[in-house]
Amino acid sequence: METPLDKINKIASKDQSTWLDDAQERQAKKNWTQRSFKIAIRILREIRAQKPINGMTQKKLAALMGVSPQYINKVVKGKENLTLETISKIEQILGITLVNIPSSETKGTISAVHTEFKGVIDRNLSKTISENVWSYDYTQYYKRTGTYG
Repeated sequence: METPLDKINKIASKDQSTWLDDAQERQAKKNWTQRSFKIAIRILREIRAQKPINGMTQKKLAALMGVSPQYINKVVKGKENLTLETISKIEQILGITLVNIPSSETKGTISAVHTEFKGVIDRNLSKTISENVWSYDYTQYYKRTGTYG
């Protein structure tokens, strides 16, 4: 007769658990995961915003970039490690900025933020831009002053 311990030993894996390694890897990739998620959301929002204007879809973006629709699906799920070339292509096709590289002219100012979100503000003055670090309602400022800065 087989004892309960024998049954457990029979079905139990002989390999050591990797849960600790997996948890440490997730922690190490935490910043990348968060950044990737923000990029994916930005791309999806822009595709949705452009669909009524120029019929932009994930499939159309893939065709314009010369990649498969499955690749774009991985990008918008945050599963793909993007190269600078890929980011540049997406930015050019969608007319957006995904990665802002500060230059000496924009150091210490928020003019780069104004430039990045100007198109979004122009397109929809009723929405509050809160994706940025400052969570500032640019629409109220625009309505009050008639300028972005």
